[in-house]
Amino acid sequence: MDMANWQNYRSTVNGMPAVFTVNIEDVEKYHGKDLDKIVQFTIAYKADDETGLPSEVEYDKLINRVFKILAQLTALPNVFFAGHFICNSQAKMHFYCEHENLVVEALQQIDFVKDINVQKDLSWDTYFDFLLASPLEIKLNATEELLDLLKNKGRDLSDTYLVEHSFHFDEEEKMFPFMDELTLGKVSFNTLKYSSQAIQTEEDEYPYFMVKLEQELQLDSNEIFEWVEHFEKLATEFSGDYIGWECDNLIDDRSSLN
Repeated sequence: MDMANWQNYRSTVNGMPAVFTVNIEDVEKYHGKDLDKIVQFTIAYKADDETGLPSEVEYDKLINRVFKILAQLTALPNVFFAGHFICNSQAKMHFYCEHENLVVEALQQIDFVKDINVQKDLSWDTYFDFLLASPLEIKLNATEELLDLLKNKGRDLSDTYLVEHSFHFDEEEKMFPFMDELTLGKVSFNTLKYSSQAIQTEEDEYPYFMVKLEQELQLDSNEIFEWVEHFEKLATEFSGDYIGWECDNLIDDRSSLN
């Protein structure tokens, strides 16, 4: 199992901070192949503070336990590790399997495993609708990482930054109504640019039209997160994709825009 194929992101569960890890390796190999039961269970840990997340020492102990379970369960036939999340003093792990009795029997031999539960999940709803990050969650996590990068570069987030948001559309006809909405709606921006020709950066990539919007923002509040959420929803309404944002000297503009 390659950890490079694990998706990690932060979110919330029942209002509490949560850290998710999702296995995205060989999903096609196992999905729809008789692995229609999901086994779920918890591992307790001592929370560091009111966030409910573990300290560094507790996290190391927890991860050792996670890998002990992974080694035992993935050695069984027809078992797929779907993922886990860490939240509110416990980690909850999820495995899809064909023969749940084998998985449960193995788990019952591990003293720190609690709350074992087995359910039918023919369509893998838990995996696709709960564990796997949504496009918005991915962009919100990317926003946190970009803010951390700026701080690590010694930048003051209370300064005013020129922020550039990018959007992709597969058809030109979808791009212009979206731009009209930006112009007529309650969106503050300095400039709005678009590609007059379809762009294709890779041979196996579908061509797309690009829109770029520039704003001046301070990044020391939740405003940037609110704009990310707003642009994600707005782009979806016009059948486009919100790609994300960059700012100032971190921008690497590869496209020729009008």
